[in-house]
Amino acid sequence: STQSTGDICWSPDSKRILLGGTGRGTRTHCFLWDSGSSCGSLHGHSKDVNAVAHSPNRPFRAVTVSEDFQIGFHTGVPYKFDKAIVVHKNFVNSVRYNPTGANFCSVSSDKRVILFDGKTGDQIGEMKDIDDVAHKGGVMAVSYNSAGNQIITASADKTVKLWDLETQKCVSTLEIGKDVADQQLGCLWAGDYTLSVSFSGDFNYFDVKSNTVTKVVRGHQKSIETMEVKSGKIYTSSFDGRSAIIDAESGDANYFTGAVHKSKVLDTKVSGDAIVSVDISNNILRTPLSSCVMGEESSSLPSNALFVDVHAGSNTEIYTCQNEIVMFKDGQQVFSKEVSFNPFGCAISPCGTILVVGSKDQQMLYIFEIDSNSIVQRQEVELSVAATEIKFSPDGKLVGAATAGRAILLLDVEKSYRPVQHCWSCQSKSNSCAFSPDSRFFAVGGIDTNIVIGDLTNPMTAALKIVRAHPLGTINRVRWLDEKTVVSTGSDMQVRQHVLSV
Repeated sequence: STQSTGDICWSPDSKRILLGGTGRGTRTHCFLWDSGSSCGSLHGHSKDVNAVAHSPNRPFRAVTVSEDFQIGFHTGVPYKFDKAIVVHKNFVNSVRYNPTGANFCSVSSDKRVILFDGKTGDQIGEMKDIDDVAHKGGVMAVSYNSAGNQIITASADKTVKLWDLETQKCVSTLEIGKDVADQQLGCLWAGDYTLSVSFSGDFNYFDVKSNTVTKVVRGHQKSIETMEVKSGKIYTSSFDGRSAIIDAESGDANYFTGAVHKSKVLDTKVSGDAIVSVDISNNILRTPLSSCVMGEESSSLPSNALFVDVHAGSNTEIYTCQNEIVMFKDGQQVFSKEVSFNPFGCAISPCGTILVVGSKDQQMLYIFEIDSNSIVQRQEVELSVAATEIKFSPDGKLVGAATAGRAILLLDVEKSYRPVQHCWSCQSKSNSCAFSPDSRFFAVGGIDTNIVIGDLTNPMTAALKIVRAHPLGTINRVRWLDEKTVVSTGSDMQVRQHVLSV
């Protein structure tokens, strides 16, 4: 069997599955879906198989294309190798059968789009447009319309072309963009919908009649490390430095522009009408939410940053760094304080006068007083487990924390940070926590992929659990969109919303 699958398709009678991919021996395989029994021998390739296609009617045929520049033509059923078609001079990237079964089309990195007879595998034509080839760059994908009289092709030259099979001429060319990220890697024509996939990961819906892009679906391609919400918008940043703004109602996303982060974003916070972000290179960016253009206002930190919290009322930013706490006001550094512990999460009280800092390697919380342009330590609180992310409740009465263990921490501010008794816990380390805007609920998420939500009005009642909220990865951030809606992000690159029914 193949080691990893590059392409897969069903037979038209929905009895067999044809797949191709990588492997030392067999790179293509066809089997019955219900029993797993083999449906013949498909071979003939010496390198990885990029795509496979099955004829839609009898007599059945199976076509495979590979990085060995060859097209494998198989007859069946049971399938057996009929011939190798050697017409391309570079990787053959995709192959698709006409819905009528009359022909199939292959596309290659040699910029060519070639048409073959569906029953015999003989070449019957080639699409040519510029310089006797189909595209200026390698052709990555092809798709037929339902009538079988037109195709679209996607290319690394950043275009999608519409072709007429009868005349074998280009009908229209749609240029998606001009950047490397706009290279087109895939395309699909399904009913009335036509779309392509960019190198950036964007899905481009377009109208073949008007030859215009009608909608672009954007998203992160790496683990989402940070997330904040404000006024129905979700602001996210990922491991590769990409930052996005997502409309919570429609799900539409747009990327931040300008001098964006070039490396992993460690933390972000909304401060008034701006979002403050810091990356692993210790660069700080303050971006207006009205424009989402980054880099117009920036600073740098003297040492490795971990977390940041802000107080919009006083334009205060406090960063926890390696054995140091740094304060900024109005975008300028005004204070730094070396500490004997390794600080981690931090939180500023709603009134802006108290700073709570956790320790990365000690089970302690350190309470500081913010006095104008300085901070002074006032108290130490011993914990049962080290805190990760720390939050004040919006009413300022409680401090909550996600932890490096199973425990969920709740401390009463008015009672000198004494623990609040409750019966909630996680299954493993938690990465993030957040209070609801009305200070009623406390949500925690972490590496167990679950979200635990406790009702602070009834702390001894069982918590609500959203099991496998992110089944494909750990949860990195949880935030509240409103009093009943939790937003979560994780290493699975997804942003999810969860509505409470209580």
